[in-house]
Amino acid sequence: MPAKILFPVISDLIDPATDQKGKAMAKSHYQFKKRQKELDKKKKKEEKRQSKLKNKAVETDETKKNPTSSTEDR
Repeated sequence: MPAKILFPVISDLIDPATDQKGKAMAKSHYQFKKRQKELDKKKKKEEKRQSKLKNKAVETDETKKNPTSSTEDR
């Protein structure tokens, strides 16, 4: 008789995704959230890289059009 009393308690410990009545509980979407966070970081990094390239190109164009006077001072 004691084995019958302990068995349901042990089964709840084995499957933590069920409540005490045996109904399934909601699970966390940890992997989905993690993947979304990684994609957001990747997107932000790519945007930052693109803006740096754009700024560098603008600076290069300006220096070609207007050479600096630092070389003339020497």
